[in-house]
Amino acid sequence: MATQHKRITTPKSKPQEKGTYLNKDNWEVMKPFVHFAFKAIAVVGSTLYALVKLFPKALEPEHKERKNDKIIKI
Repeated sequence: MATQHKRITTPKSKPQEKGTYLNKDNWEVMKPFVHFAFKAIAVVGSTLYALVKLFPKALEPEHKERKNDKIIKI
């Protein structure tokens, strides 16, 4: 009499090391996201730099020389 329970086996592949997430396949998947992140950080940084550079000019009071330009009639 033949056995009715058969085991399904999978071909043995090379064992994967646990804890290694920096392999070539993962890098190929994540490379576009890393590239985008660096470009986004550069854009945000340059925008902040431009804003900080503009603030002192906007808050600077008018020149003192303009106050002396008034015409006084005697």
